Amino acid sequence: MRVRCAVFDIDNTLFDARERFEVALRKFGVRSPREMPFELQKEFWRAYMDPGLLGLDRPLQRTIEMVQDAKMRGLRVVLVTGRYEWLRRETAIQLMSSGVPFDELVMRPDDNYQVDGELKPALVRELDCEVVEYHDDDLDTLLKVGEMFPRAVLFLHRPDGTFKILSREGAGRGLAGR
Repeated sequence: MRVRCAVFDIDNTLFDARERFEVALRKFGVRSPREMPFELQKEFWRAYMDPGLLGLDRPLQRTIEMVQDAKMRGLRVVLVTGRYEWLRRETAIQLMSSGVPFDELVMRPDDNYQVDGELKPALVRELDCEVVEYHDDDLDTLLKVGEMFPRAVLFLHRPDGTFKILSREGAGRGLAGR
């Protein structure tokens, strides 16, 4: 029998990273990284991942409690993030100082620029566990993971700490409020 796990994203799921995003945007004078050519977008994402800006993130206590609850229920807690591997040490410190317990931290490979909706499902597919819960702020990512693990409960998080649970009924996976 495979180990059961709960998988959590970090930015805008465990931490409100909106202020860090806005600070990085101001450096480039745009409203969205999509307004920039690809090479500038790469610079933007490096600026957004600046370890010196992680202090701007605010822990989302309700989601952290969900991680703690998953651990208490005996689930393996895996964090899958779009943060780059070179930010592992600072990410682990941020997680530990905010009381986020985890068994595994899976990070974006350095120099990988895939969108989260492609990257994270590929990373989750490689996990050695049965995903029974998946928590993310990106609907596309959630739906793709839900296709791989149809029994998983999917949580769509918002950076303000609220979330919705995606229903298992129907191909469209309707939203149930919370």
